[in-house]
Amino acid sequence: MNKIPRSNTSPILVDASRRHQIFPTLNKQQILLASRYGERRSLPAGETIFRQGDRHISLYVIISGQIEVERGSVIKSNVLGVHGPGMFTGEIGTLAGRAAIATGRTLSECEVIVIDEASLRAMIISEAALSETMMRAFILRRVAFIADEESGGLVLIGSSHSADILRLREFLARNGQPAAYFDIDLHEETQDLMQRFGVGLEDLPAVVTPDGTVLSKPTNREVADAMGLSPDKLDGKAFDLAVVGAGPAGLAAAVYGASEGLSVVVLDSKAAGGQAGTSSKIENYFGFPTGISGQALAGRGLSQARKFGAEVAVPVEVMALNCDGEKESFEIEFDNGEKISARSVVISSGARYRKPEISNLAEYEGRGIYYNASYMEATFCASEEIIVVGGGNSAGQAAVFLSAHAKHVHIFVRAGGLAASMSHYLIQRIDAACNITLHTKTQIVELLGEDGLQQVRCQHADGEPETMDVRHVFLFLGAEPNTDWLGRCVALDDKGFVLTGSHIAKEDWALERPPYPLESSRPGIFAVGDIRSGSVKRVAAAVGEGSAAVQSLHQFLAE
Repeated sequence: MNKIPRSNTSPILVDASRRHQIFPTLNKQQILLASRYGERRSLPAGETIFRQGDRHISLYVIISGQIEVERGSVIKSNVLGVHGPGMFTGEIGTLAGRAAIATGRTLSECEVIVIDEASLRAMIISEAALSETMMRAFILRRVAFIADEESGGLVLIGSSHSADILRLREFLARNGQPAAYFDIDLHEETQDLMQRFGVGLEDLPAVVTPDGTVLSKPTNREVADAMGLSPDKLDGKAFDLAVVGAGPAGLAAAVYGASEGLSVVVLDSKAAGGQAGTSSKIENYFGFPTGISGQALAGRGLSQARKFGAEVAVPVEVMALNCDGEKESFEIEFDNGEKISARSVVISSGARYRKPEISNLAEYEGRGIYYNASYMEATFCASEEIIVVGGGNSAGQAAVFLSAHAKHVHIFVRAGGLAASMSHYLIQRIDAACNITLHTKTQIVELLGEDGLQQVRCQHADGEPETMDVRHVFLFLGAEPNTDWLGRCVALDDKGFVLTGSHIAKEDWALERPPYPLESSRPGIFAVGDIRSGSVKRVAAAVGEGSAAVQSLHQFLAE
């Protein structure tokens, strides 16, 4: 474990057209409202009021004086802004008690209103106009921070041929945690950085935290703990509602449940958004005529859930659900041994992409085989030929997005076309793209390459096997339910998806009343989104199910 001093400091550049929204000034009436939720204090010049990495920090509304906010890594620091009279500190993580992503210090004597975490949430819910100003600033500040990779806090050192470095980069990107990445094969300065931090090849991938701590081959949870991204200890806590899975359906359930006064916890092993969170652009979601990225949509849902007080815990993997019929609540066990109880449960753990039967597939995962198509993966395949496998909307969105970066995109489907499984607007985009070719009745049969993927052998239904020089393949094949953790708690269909409502067999239902439409065979456990048998597999439908489930579980809790 090494400690490295920080280097130079420079100001961050903020879009001038949005500066008034990122750093708004409250009027006298808004300051008066804020004072009802906080304590007025005087602070001397030069005092550090919170440090980067501190959890559960207060929000400061400045009456007089100035507070500077600075964010840094071991390589570089940036002044994010200087708050003057009428301005306030904080960002979206402040609502959730997560680690501060910057350090705040007084530049002069200050008079401030100090609003603690609980009072801040109460104010955000109670004061609509003030909430709108603050929430917009919180979200835009986080967006600006994400774009600032050099002073983003973390430094990653590794190789693009490593599946673990891809795992870490995806985890951080999807959770809005910027990081500066240095590749041993691509960046000349990487060797100097390794020597400076005392990192050897055996330590890769390595993560260097803002205080200079070096993490060797860390897990996602270890990085989250070091950054203050993971939740506080949950062991032994009780909730009205536990939501397993933070995709659109789960986040919708959390928003509606928390906004109606339930104590809610949302549990996810990776990030908010689920499979939808990896979509480069969703264009058929109601209310977004120009489209929205899956990550942006997930970020908005996450902000809403936390606004109403839901605890969104990432990365937390649920290992088991205990649904002993003699208990009044359900027990949920995590991968770290912690356990919580909940009076009701919403299963929204979704589905994962099916893996094709290729003998050496695992060898190339993260080294040429990908299950996401984000901007990070797009940089890998610039000016190269790539393959997208799958005929659903996720595959279509990926192909269209990647075509703007790759030299040529080949779509492989086993069917005779796309009409049965893909939205018409995506088929039109694919037909219109000059660098996308659809290969029907085609599948990959072998992967080749010594240091990462180099060639793909494919089989056409009406011809001989063909070998293609392709180093990047994106797989979006069907869906397998993520139900292993459920044990025998609820009834499943023949494909492993959760049965709900009228689809539940009479012998699997124990009560006199019929099950609610989204209720599983176990009263009080509901299933929504892709995990539910017969679901539509669309984001809008998932959001609708998440909200509808809350209405039914209110009735269950009243019983």
